[in-house]
Amino acid sequence: MPEEKFPEGWIVVDHIIPGVTAEMIDWWWVNMEKGYELWCPDEHKGFKWEIKPPIGGHIGAVQIATESIDYGPVMDLRIEWVDPNIGTQEQKDFWIYEHLLTAGTTGKQPGTRAMIMLSHQWEAIPGGCKIRSCMHGSPHPPPGSKPPSGPMLKHPSGKKPSGGGWRVHNIAEASTFKAFLPALWGIWQVVHDPAINRQCSLKIKKQDSKIIYI
Repeated sequence: MPEEKFPEGWIVVDHIIPGVTAEMIDWWWVNMEKGYELWCPDEHKGFKWEIKPPIGGHIGAVQIATESIDYGPVMDLRIEWVDPNIGTQEQKDFWIYEHLLTAGTTGKQPGTRAMIMLSHQWEAIPGGCKIRSCMHGSPHPPPGSKPPSGPMLKHPSGKKPSGGGWRVHNIAEASTFKAFLPALWGIWQVVHDPAINRQCSLKIKKQDSKIIYI
């Protein structure tokens, strides 16, 4: 098969996740406060919602993730779940899996414009699911993030950056899904209040040039 070509500057990482369903991945993105530190434990140090996901959906949610990237400094990253329809046509053509999550900025913050910075797409395969993550351009702290102040401290784990940056961090995150997500998702099935145990479908269909969640 011919090697896939992606736009210059994009970082694309493919994963196979055994034992994890697409439904579990859907659930995870709107319930991350329930186990963020389990997802890449060395680098994830805290999580809170600045704006919680809406009931039955996800667009408009804003998270503050306290983490490091490839054992760099721990910082507060402000990440918005945004409508994929603000993406470029090039991005829309790239999203080919059944489920999609996009992060970026709506352009409402001063000095920013509406854009997709990061995307995850996934779908079921026999025995699990496959995920394709993409940083749509050179990684940098999203608008509103808070880099550490003062001198740069060593990572709490004592580990040093590998030089692989976001790609290495993304691989570390995806590799932990099989270890914790099925158990965490299963535990929360006893909670039926949708304001506490959020439910969300991130399955999409394309209708002309528009992406619709179904």
